Amino acid sequence: MLSPVSVRGRLLAAFGAMVVLTTAVGGVGWFGLGETERALLSLQREGLGNIALAMRMAELSTGLAARAPFIAAIEATPSLDEERSQLELKLADLTGLVNRLPGLERASLHVPSDVPSLVRLAGRLDGTLRNLMDVTGEAIAVRAEASAIRLGLEHQRILGETLAGAAAKTFEHPGFHGLEGTGTPPLPFSVLRLADRTRDAVSAALTTTIPADLARWYSGFDADRQSLRAIDTTAPALAIMAPSLDQLLAVLDSQAAVFDIRTRQLGIEQRSRFLVAAANTLSVQLNREVESVTSTMQTAARSRGDATFSALSSGKASILALGALCALAAIAAAVYVMRDVAGNLRAVTRAMSALAGGDRLVSVPATGRPDEIGDLARAFSVFKENVAERDALARKLGENSRMLEAVFVNMNDGLSVFDENGRLVTWNPRFLDLNGFTPAEVAGRELAELQRSLLRRGVGIRMLDGSSVDLDALTRLRTEQAVRCEHHFPDGRVVELHSSPMPSGGFITTYSDLTERKDIEKQLRHALKMEAVGQLTGGIAHDFNNLLAAIMGNLQMIHDESPEQDPVRGKALRALDAAERGATTIQRLLAFSRQQALQPQAVDLNELVEGMLDLLAYGLGGGIVLKTALTPGLPPALVDPGQLENALLNLVVNARDAMPDGGTIVIATEAATQDSRQDGSDAIVLSVRDDGSGMPPAVLSRVFEPFFTTKRFGRGSGLGLSMVYGFVRQSGGKVDIQSEAGVGTLVAMAFPRARMLPETLVLPRDAGPVEGGPERILVVEDDPAVRTTTVDMLTALGYRAVPAASAEEALLLLEGTAFDLLFTDVILTGGMNGPALVAIAKVRQPTLQILFCSGYARDFLVESASLPLDIHFIQKPYQKPLLAAQIRNVLGGGAPPAARGRAEISALPGQA
Repeated sequence: MLSPVSVRGRLLAAFGAMVVLTTAVGGVGWFGLGETERALLSLQREGLGNIALAMRMAELSTGLAARAPFIAAIEATPSLDEERSQLELKLADLTGLVNRLPGLERASLHVPSDVPSLVRLAGRLDGTLRNLMDVTGEAIAVRAEASAIRLGLEHQRILGETLAGAAAKTFEHPGFHGLEGTGTPPLPFSVLRLADRTRDAVSAALTTTIPADLARWYSGFDADRQSLRAIDTTAPALAIMAPSLDQLLAVLDSQAAVFDIRTRQLGIEQRSRFLVAAANTLSVQLNREVESVTSTMQTAARSRGDATFSALSSGKASILALGALCALAAIAAAVYVMRDVAGNLRAVTRAMSALAGGDRLVSVPATGRPDEIGDLARAFSVFKENVAERDALARKLGENSRMLEAVFVNMNDGLSVFDENGRLVTWNPRFLDLNGFTPAEVAGRELAELQRSLLRRGVGIRMLDGSSVDLDALTRLRTEQAVRCEHHFPDGRVVELHSSPMPSGGFITTYSDLTERKDIEKQLRHALKMEAVGQLTGGIAHDFNNLLAAIMGNLQMIHDESPEQDPVRGKALRALDAAERGATTIQRLLAFSRQQALQPQAVDLNELVEGMLDLLAYGLGGGIVLKTALTPGLPPALVDPGQLENALLNLVVNARDAMPDGGTIVIATEAATQDSRQDGSDAIVLSVRDDGSGMPPAVLSRVFEPFFTTKRFGRGSGLGLSMVYGFVRQSGGKVDIQSEAGVGTLVAMAFPRARMLPETLVLPRDAGPVEGGPERILVVEDDPAVRTTTVDMLTALGYRAVPAASAEEALLLLEGTAFDLLFTDVILTGGMNGPALVAIAKVRQPTLQILFCSGYARDFLVESASLPLDIHFIQKPYQKPLLAAQIRNVLGGGAPPAARGRAEISALPGQA
């Protein structure tokens, strides 16, 4: 049934009144208006609907591409599963929209060229996002494996320390020394170093982004693991290490997989970035195809509108031409129909044209009509809303683009992008800052031009290993694979470049400033060098002490046995003084190597400085002013006062020598709080500052090396600052030096704060002459000269001295002869050392008294040779009066000096 409010019903009602008079006119009008109606309905059904469908497809493809970075960043499997289910729905929606667009039917499923590009792009976007989901799943799984290994690092550290402790206890096993020469187990710090290196290799593998480093770290890791596995714990002396070693090796075997895990992780990250970029590219291409289809649909819609207007014009002309008799009826029909229908249709058309011209505020007329014009107006209103939504989406995309640009501009590292022709396309401000360029210098430039500009400014371009590079070959390699190199600037800055090729051609490069990291590495290498030099000087000092022991002992006997008028007596005395100066030099070497014997006590640094001012000022000479800046109320520092006085005197003399034309020396004290120290402990700082000539960086880096001096020959030994360095470090403190050529030098010594200590009791420096006795003494010394000299001195004192060249020879003598005192060197050649000999000798002769000696300091022996603290000890080289006093003290039953000072010695940092 026709609706009386429809356009068709109105036309029939109007023409019904004229059916008799204007049959022909009605037929023509009926035909023309019917064609108009079909054209309008076709426009409504096909044109506008397809355009809305295309807009929906563009919106959906853009949303899918925007989800790609979020998918790549998912870190949990539940979130990935939830995202996968949502993605499946959106991909199905996209596939349905593609198949609904007209003109996209596949001609052949087996011929790729017959598949429309829009369908191909949608399929590729579908596959890319699904691959990205799979890659993200792999990343989550690999990340979980890496996390499990990272959690095991702390357990590995504990096992390494436990193993080191067990290794330390092997030295106490009676059968340990029988293993020497057949593979003695590593010292505790050696075992701990192996465990630490394996843990460092695992930590580095978890964070590195360089595949080549993974192979290098795995090689070191496997070598250290094999070194630990090579320890033979079946020997009784080493059985205590077996449980800890087995647990550590089990952990290392499980952590060996980290290198393969990290390799897979790096590959997954690269695939993920590629898939995200591919998704964005496909989205852009898909939107372009949608815009093309939309443009085609708009053209078809305009054609249908033109056809409609043509049909209307033709119908009106035919009606007017058929008869004048129907003029009044035709005019009435035209007024009735055209004013109501065509007017609204033209209004809708004008609104559509305004909207197409960019006017988003145009109002849509006739939306309240119940007829076809109303349907058309309402459909147009929906189209307007879709256009508004698309504009909003475009604005959102613009905001995202601006946000990405802000991130690009504010990156901490430099960034540049070169196209396939090697021409600079874009860069961020940090790129200009790191390379010293201006925008005008780099805009549109090729890489070769930029490199030549850097070379002209003295910038060195090298590989990471320091080797030179072929710039042309390096440029070609950048477009094929990831490349890393360094720029070395004249001002000392080092910038690392990391280039990666792009799928579309060209490459992208990041620039990182490594200057600070290089400086830290240089400081670490210097610290390791100083530690090695300290170990070397300690060994040299031990050998010299043995030589000086023989020299000083024989000189002492020559002096004592010569008549007072004999010239030999004076010569022996001068030689003895020279030997004592040599012993003092050896003590300085021991101070540098932190192996000298210290007697730390609570010292008020302000009182110590004030008490030395007269002595210090006396040796400065004219033109030099000595000032103090002492902080009142300082807590006491734990330090050996005698050694500290020597160190302070050395620093003041160095400051004086740096000011030949006069100047000012300032001695200051202050308290360093926990916040200002990296180890979180309290410290008392004593510093010496001068305004002398200062030192350049090349000299400053070597000032603590022994025998290094800038003074002319004969003015300095080069041991002053090295002695200060060793003394401060052995005292548990830290020494820091700052100097600038032409400005001056500041040396600061930081010592630990003293706690409450018992009063120190020491023997008088001059106890008077000490005579010998009739006791029998067994002298165990592997150095023939020292052994003979010692026996002669003891014999001269009246003792019955029996020599032994080794521990084994001494045990044979102990079996058949009773001795009152065993005088033995701590370090003996052969299979048994001094402490081990004493342990067996005390079992055979419980009343036997013990006196140790060594060219090494007692503190060093306590730490390295398991020497007990509560023992009698005399250090080489020793003179006859000191030896006589010490032996008389031991045989007389007096408490040894070491025991009386034990509480303070054990309070030293690192020896508790």
